[in-house]
Amino acid sequence: MSIAVIILTFNEEDHVGPAIESVRGWADEIFVVDSYSTDNTVDAALGYCDEGVRVVQHVFENYSSQWNWSLSNLPITADWTLKLDADERTPEDFKQEVLDIISNSGPELEGLYFRRRIIFMNKALRFGGNASYDLRMWRTGSAKFDGREINEHAVVEGSTAILKSYVDHHDTKTITEWWDKHNRYSSLEALSMIDTDSSEAVRPRLFGDPVQRMQWLKRAYWSQPFRFLSSVGLFSYHFFFKLGILDGTRGFQIAALRAIFFYMTDLKLIEYRRTGKRPVVDWPARGEPHPTLPRSLGPPRQDSGGNPL
Repeated sequence: MSIAVIILTFNEEDHVGPAIESVRGWADEIFVVDSYSTDNTVDAALGYCDEGVRVVQHVFENYSSQWNWSLSNLPITADWTLKLDADERTPEDFKQEVLDIISNSGPELEGLYFRRRIIFMNKALRFGGNASYDLRMWRTGSAKFDGREINEHAVVEGSTAILKSYVDHHDTKTITEWWDKHNRYSSLEALSMIDTDSSEAVRPRLFGDPVQRMQWLKRAYWSQPFRFLSSVGLFSYHFFFKLGILDGTRGFQIAALRAIFFYMTDLKLIEYRRTGKRPVVDWPARGEPHPTLPRSLGPPRQDSGGNPL
């Protein structure tokens, strides 16, 4: 079974190289889709072109659109496709578990769920801060994204499996950068609640798959009349119920940041309902097209026998 990896980037010059390194030699195809970075992200990715990595730029509209464009336009030939963020790394136990499952699975298996282990302030969190399950790997051609502008989800029709191992998420940005990012994300989350489409691909269900269950819990959260207390409850959930307290100070900090994010979103919803003002999404400025990039998205390099390198 062959594997393709897609990495979306914007201003990830410090991360994209290590992300590529973590899947190099394991993945058969690696694609980087950049949304016009203003730093040296593209040059960092192009440094791996001689090893078969292919890079392209595409105008960013929202996260689901960027993923659906990538799935429709990248020349993927591998059997399976992995969604990998630039600040994520694939440990050896994860890669081995993936190979074991896809090598022994039948055609009915179309998707794999896994969790991310958060590396926060240079230390891995063991308990409360780690991300929930998400479908991040699928049989090529079987997935589409659900249309959400943020926290987008891949959807497949066939059966799925849940991995035991984690992908490492290196949350190395400063708290100022975290705040800027989550200010933007909370606006997007609030807008998704304001503009809820009943035809959305992921239906909230308490007893559904991990993503459906998380969507149901979010809806339940937003429907409560005393959501300020729910923010306190969310902190308690991560810090006590999920044992973030055993991560010490970092467990407290990540639980507080998550509760703050939900409260920021809630305040923007309250503001909209009282004033009619829609939340503002402060997108960063995008750069210019890279001058040499068109050459990077060609056919993969092959040896004299026609085998991919």
